Amino acid sequence: MIGGAALWVLAGLGVLSGLMWGAGALGLLHPLVVVSGSMQPGIRTGDLIVGVPLAIEEVERGDVITLMSAQTQKFVTHRVVGIEPADGGFAVVMKGDANDSVDGEPYLVAAGRTVPTPWVVVPGGGYVVETISRPPVAIPLLIALAALVGLAALPSGRPRDDDEADAAASVVPDASVSGGRP
Repeated sequence: MIGGAALWVLAGLGVLSGLMWGAGALGLLHPLVVVSGSMQPGIRTGDLIVGVPLAIEEVERGDVITLMSAQTQKFVTHRVVGIEPADGGFAVVMKGDANDSVDGEPYLVAAGRTVPTPWVVVPGGGYVVETISRPPVAIPLLIALAALVGLAALPSGRPRDDDEADAAASVVPDASVSGGRP
């Protein structure tokens, strides 16, 4: 009973993970782990942000978006404090909610591009993602999952109701009891 429930939960998580991976591969979702407190209190270190694409032309002052920093080559999720047309695209000025000043550079984004904007923030979810992504954790989890699937596939050793009905229907009546041959 518990093994069956655990298997269904794991199967559901597996399907959800597969769907999230597929949506990420298609560019429909952008999972990001928050590594700084620059957006506190709304978005904290260790949170998991699931972003959805937003056309740069639709970005407005006050939106929270994620862009790649040209200086650090890392993703930055901050609030837009200014956006202006520039060089066939847009110059975006951003600032973390917990920061005293704007980011040190305007971010240049080409026209027609999309940028991730938070759809959902999972508190502490980034810690979970980082933990289960480590090989010393991921490998035993995969082995345990394979073992559960293997155990669930084994026959239980007790007949199922439909097996009993099949067995009863296949009994041939004894000719001596019926008084003759059929």
